[in-house]
Amino acid sequence: MSGTRRRRAATVAGPLVLLVAIAPAWGDEDGRGDARSDAVLLEEVVTTSTKKSAAEGAQDVAAAVSVFGGEALAERQATDLGDLSYAMPNVALDGVGTAKGIANFSIRGQGIAGSIPSIDPTVGVFVDGVYLGVNYGVIMDMLDVEAVEVLRGPQGLLFGRNVTGGAVLLRSRRPGGPDRAGGASRGYIAARLETGPEWRLAGSFERPLAGESAGLRVSGSYRDDAGWFENSAPGGGAIGTETAWVVRPVIAWTPADDVDITVIHEQGSTRAHGPATQNRRRLRGFDLSLDEPGYADVDWRHTIIEANRTVADGQGRITNVFGWREVAHVSLTDTDSTSQPVLHYFGDTSQEQFSNELRYARTYAGGTQVVLGAYVFAQDIRHRERRLLRGAWTGYYGGDQDHATGGAFLNADFPLGSATVLTLGGRYTYERKDVRVATLGRSGCVADRYRCRYDFADDDAWRNVTPKVAVQRWLDEKTQFYALYTKGFRSGGYNLRNTSPTAVPGPFDEEEQDSFETGIKTELASGRIRLNIAAFHNDVRGMQRQVTRADVATGGVQVTANTADATIKGVEAETVAALGQAGSLRAFVGYTDGRYDKVRFDLTGDGATIGDERLDLPRLAKLSWGAAATFEHPVGARGRLAARVALTHRDGSAFTDDNTGVLNGADMLDFSVRFSRSDAVDITLFGRNLHNEAVRVADLDLSVLVDSTFSVLREGRTLGLEIRASF
Repeated sequence: MSGTRRRRAATVAGPLVLLVAIAPAWGDEDGRGDARSDAVLLEEVVTTSTKKSAAEGAQDVAAAVSVFGGEALAERQATDLGDLSYAMPNVALDGVGTAKGIANFSIRGQGIAGSIPSIDPTVGVFVDGVYLGVNYGVIMDMLDVEAVEVLRGPQGLLFGRNVTGGAVLLRSRRPGGPDRAGGASRGYIAARLETGPEWRLAGSFERPLAGESAGLRVSGSYRDDAGWFENSAPGGGAIGTETAWVVRPVIAWTPADDVDITVIHEQGSTRAHGPATQNRRRLRGFDLSLDEPGYADVDWRHTIIEANRTVADGQGRITNVFGWREVAHVSLTDTDSTSQPVLHYFGDTSQEQFSNELRYARTYAGGTQVVLGAYVFAQDIRHRERRLLRGAWTGYYGGDQDHATGGAFLNADFPLGSATVLTLGGRYTYERKDVRVATLGRSGCVADRYRCRYDFADDDAWRNVTPKVAVQRWLDEKTQFYALYTKGFRSGGYNLRNTSPTAVPGPFDEEEQDSFETGIKTELASGRIRLNIAAFHNDVRGMQRQVTRADVATGGVQVTANTADATIKGVEAETVAALGQAGSLRAFVGYTDGRYDKVRFDLTGDGATIGDERLDLPRLAKLSWGAAATFEHPVGARGRLAARVALTHRDGSAFTDDNTGVLNGADMLDFSVRFSRSDAVDITLFGRNLHNEAVRVADLDLSVLVDSTFSVLREGRTLGLEIRASF
């Protein structure tokens, strides 16, 4: 460990040890505590990821899953999914960096590094049961979220293709619930101020309707960020400014005892600067020198209708989830990261999607549980680009894609005696894509960007079956061992960003994966310690990569191809322990190792694949770990004081396939102190990234064009104050 790492570890070791030592004493007057009170701290965490007729305890499912409820999200002051990027083993929920809101999530070393909307992600994101078909508009302000679930490993059986790395599930808070007494109206309002400066106002209000057979909940937020970064180029000014708003009305209606219907509509908008890009050949820390601050205008809206009917004397449930969503994303980026107009990028992407899932879940006599369903999805993508190259703009280019897919799935859990469960399942999927592409320099689009002279048109279809076999063995009431095998597929397709006159936009083949996982989940010390451990081994064939190279004529070329076969394996562990009556310690560690087995595509641009198998897999950080200690203490009759301190770490990794772009490792130190008065007013002081780490989320070598890099930075140290009032 380097001296810097040792010093950073020391800065958090003291507070963590102190919290562990004093938590029992702060929990009661004599510092002894008792087992019954301690066990209460480890409340049951539930998951909806199995799509059964009722939510299950996360400890009961045969899968590696991390669940963040509303309280856990509030503890982290999480505004968007990126705020959870360092919160789990072998998980990185980072953005692409080229523009606001575009996700490049990676789980267990499987992720993408690009913003081509026709390239399907490896990590599926689902909002209230609806799959988001593109990675645009994914990392936006979260509002009034009840829970975020992160499933590690392929989830193709229940969630379809393009979840070879895992799935992220967001669930909006619904009106009603057991914590609302007598059907009374309720709500909250929260105001936050943090360094930037940035301020955020959010709130929610709900009330019963139609004699309490229905309920309405309306949530909204507005955020204004003056920009955390400072531009040192002539004219300078702040970088990172943003204004954003979101509103979400939710209506929940129970027309009969066995029927419930929920309608969710969300609409939001963001107006922001382009990314904070740094030339790390000449600048360090958070220094920037840009001639173009850029911008990102993002608008999205969606409507989701979920209907449930209880059947079979309460043992079965029919569920239908319909979703519609559209996203419009326009951005300008200073890609060269210098104070000269060497390479700027303009992008205009719009997407509209429809989906519907119908499923039936039932528990039969003897304990057999079955989930049967059918799913359809369709989306239209339109993507346009142009580039400023050494002071001159190119014409518009890009493409359109029509995409449709359908599938049917069946999953069944069969009890084998009193302590063993066998799971068998399968999913059949059909998918079709139709594209038209206008290549840069070979054809083009007229000035309004909507009409193009296409030089490439094609269509293709794919069919496959996703099997799953799993065995759970309960060693005792609180301990289970599981082993599973499943297959994952990532869609074949086309490249709508075709900037090479010699490259064909596609189709490239689908990526296939055989995944093996074993794990153990247990509770120890009379329920005061929870420990989950999982090991995985994935064989990936036809790995899809967007190989990026700087190019003198066009500024840059991205070719999408099935580059290699690879093996990815690793282990991860998560634990939570109760400390006294009012404290807890949470920790995790993850290790992932990956290597190429066979390389089929020239990754380095030297004209051959010889030696390319020794390169590191992109977006694969070998080691991640974290620890967080929390405690609460009553403050007389006035309220309660709660404190949290957390240190998390992620290793560096390659960003590009040729390994010339690198994401640096980082240690994130966070804290929060909250005073709650009579459960009506919360005042929280918090800090993030106290080490002021300059962390890159993207990194490209631009030496072919200019002595620079495209290195996109996250914000550094942030301090804030939030006041929340409930009514």
